[in-house]
Amino acid sequence: MLRFVPKLICGLAALALFAGAADAETFKVYKKRRGFFESLFGSQSESLSRPTVSSDGQIIRLKNFDTPSASRPAFDVFGNRIIYKDKYGAGDGENVVYGFGPDKSKRNGSFITELSEPEPLPGLGMGTINYQPPLVIALFDPAFAKLETDSNETEAVRLTLADKGTAIRAVDAERKAVLSLYSSNGFNPLWFKDGHITERASQALKILSRAGEEGLIPANYLPPVLPSFEDADKNLGGDILKLAQFDVGLSARVLKYARHLSGGQFDPARLSLYYDIKTNPVDAESAAKIIAHSPFLESYLTGLAPTHPQYAMFKKALSQVAAPAKPIAQIAEGPRVKPGATDPRIPSIRAKLQLLGLLSAEDAANNDEEQLDQPLSEALKKFQVANKVKATGGIDNTTVQAFNIDHSENDRQRLIYNMERLRWLPKNLGQRYVFVNQAAFEVNVMDGNKSAWKSRVIVGRPLTQTTSFYDTIETVVFNPTWGVPASIIVNEYGPKSRKDPGYLDRNGFKVVDSKGRPISSRDVDWWGMGQSPTIGVQQPAGDGNALGEIKFLFPNSHDIYMHDTPTRNLFTESMRAFSHGCVRVQNPREFAQFLLGWDAAKVAANIESGDSHSVSLAQKTPVYLTYFTAWPNADGKIVYYDDFYGRDAAMAKAFAYSPNAKPQISDDKIVENGAIVGGLNQN
Repeated sequence: MLRFVPKLICGLAALALFAGAADAETFKVYKKRRGFFESLFGSQSESLSRPTVSSDGQIIRLKNFDTPSASRPAFDVFGNRIIYKDKYGAGDGENVVYGFGPDKSKRNGSFITELSEPEPLPGLGMGTINYQPPLVIALFDPAFAKLETDSNETEAVRLTLADKGTAIRAVDAERKAVLSLYSSNGFNPLWFKDGHITERASQALKILSRAGEEGLIPANYLPPVLPSFEDADKNLGGDILKLAQFDVGLSARVLKYARHLSGGQFDPARLSLYYDIKTNPVDAESAAKIIAHSPFLESYLTGLAPTHPQYAMFKKALSQVAAPAKPIAQIAEGPRVKPGATDPRIPSIRAKLQLLGLLSAEDAANNDEEQLDQPLSEALKKFQVANKVKATGGIDNTTVQAFNIDHSENDRQRLIYNMERLRWLPKNLGQRYVFVNQAAFEVNVMDGNKSAWKSRVIVGRPLTQTTSFYDTIETVVFNPTWGVPASIIVNEYGPKSRKDPGYLDRNGFKVVDSKGRPISSRDVDWWGMGQSPTIGVQQPAGDGNALGEIKFLFPNSHDIYMHDTPTRNLFTESMRAFSHGCVRVQNPREFAQFLLGWDAAKVAANIESGDSHSVSLAQKTPVYLTYFTAWPNADGKIVYYDDFYGRDAAMAKAFAYSPNAKPQISDDKIVENGAIVGGLNQN
C-alpha cells in the first residue's frame, strides 16, 4: 500500500501546479467581486482538484495519445504532457514528472517552465456531454377542438391540429409558428387542393429529398404520413384526412429544414462544454409565412444556406465523395525512407499529397522527383498527424498503409460535420477578421475571402481545450506583466520559497504585502501561508515573461486571449495542443502589425521601450476561435485534420439519434394540467 503514496503525492502535486488563471486585464466581464490582490495583479481561477472521471467512476484517458511520439506526446490523466528530468533539471533541482519541462532559454539564471503558464485552467476535462436532443412537442392545440370551419378541407386541417395523438412533432418555436399560421388563415390547406397535392408541394418535397446535398439527413424532413418522398399523391390516395396530415406535416418539415439550413441542426452547447456559440436560425414565424405564400420557395430556401465560399467548396467535395469511388492507386510497401533520401515511390506520394491539398504545386516542383525534400517532408508530417501515424516526415510502411486506405466514407462524414459547424457562424464574418482554426493549429488574418497573413498557433490541451466562440479584438498589450494567481503562489512558488526564501526576489518577481507595500520574498512566512496567501506576486515584463512580448485582448467570460510565449520551441511540433486554453501565436510582432496597421519598426520600438502599455485598435477586429477538422486550403482543396478534441466523435453521436425515435412519454400525456409537454426526438 505504502509504495503507492509517492505516486499519489506526485500526481496531486502536479495537478495543483497547473491550476492557473488569466491576467487581470482580460477580466472585463468577470462577474465576481474581486479581492485586493485580484484587482492588483490578476484573477484566480478554480483549481482542478481531481482527475476527470466518467459517470461510472473510471479515470478518463486520452485514446489518441496512448503512444508517445514526436507528434503525439504522452499525456497523464490530468492532461499534462509527461516528461522526465533531463540534464538541465526541472528548475532548482526539482524532479518534475508532469509538465513540459524547462525551456532552454534562461532569464536571470533560472529556467522558464510551462509550470508558470498564466492561462486559465477550465477544469472541464474533455468537455464530453451525453447528447440529448431538444424537446419536440406534439403539434396540436386543444383549443382548436372547439372551433368551427366552413368546408371539408378546412375541417380536416382543424381536426389534425386538434388531435393530441398526432405523429407530427416540432420544437416549441416551430410548433407555435405552424399553429399560428393555420389559425390565422382559417385552417385553409397550403399544400393540397381538390383531393391532390399541389405542384408547389411537389417542389417542396423534391427540395427536402435533396437535403443530403447540404449535409443534412433527408429522413428528418419527411412528413410522417408519407413512407417516402416518391409518389406522394398516389400514397395519399385522395384521403382528405391523410391530405390534411400531409399538409400540416409538410409545413412543419419545410420550416424545420429552413431553420436547420440557416442555423444548424444541433445546438453546439449540447455537443461539448467547450462550445460557446449562439446560432442564429431564421425566425420561425417569419419563415413559416414565407414558406406558406412565397411563389419563390426554392430561391428562398437556397438563400438560407451559408454564403461563405468554404460552404460551396464543402458542398462540391461532398458531391464528389458521394459518387462511386474509383479504385485507390496503391503504393508499394518497402524500406524506410528518411528526409533527404530518394525512392522511386516518392513521385506517387507527392502526387497524393498534392491531391489532398497538403502540398502546393510550387512545393511539389522538384528537380529530383524521387527525393524526399523538406517541403514534402513537412506535408508528410501533416498527413501523418491527420491519420494518427507517428509524424516523422519520412516514409515507412505504416504511412504507406495509411495512403492505401479508402478514406472516402470518413471524409464524407467529416465534410458533413464541418458544414454543420459553418452553419453555426454568423452569415457575415466581416470584411477583415481573425480566424483561428484550432484543429489546424493556425491563425489567419482574412481580408475579404483571402488570407492576408497566417501563423502557427498553440492551443489548449485535450483536457483544457480552447473554447470555440467569437468576439472582437480590442487591445494590444506590449510588454505585459503577469499577476500570479493564488493557486500558483501556494502550490508552486510556496514550495520553492520554503527551500529558498529569496527565490522570487532573485528571479525578478515583485512581492507585496496585504496593504500593497513592496516586501522581500525573504520576509514572507512561507511555512504559515496556508491556502489563502496574504501576499501578492507579479512577474514584471521582460525576457522570459510567461506572456512573452505581446498579448491580444478580446474580453470574454472564458478568460481566453492570444499572446506570445517564451517556449517558442513548441511551435516546431506538428501537434500543438499544449496550452491551458489561451492561443499562443508564433509571430506575434507581425500579428500586431496587421491589427494596428503599423510597420515593423513601430511595433519593435513599442516592445523595446520596456514599458508595459496598451494600445487600442483604431478599428476593432472580429476574432473567431473555431474547430474545423476539414477546411479548404488556398487552392480550394479540402484538407483534413485530426480530431484531437473528440468533437467529431461527439457530433457522430448526435447524428446517431433516429429522427423517428420513440417518444419518452406516451401520447395520452401530451396535455396534462393545461401544460403541453412532449417527447425527446431528434430535431
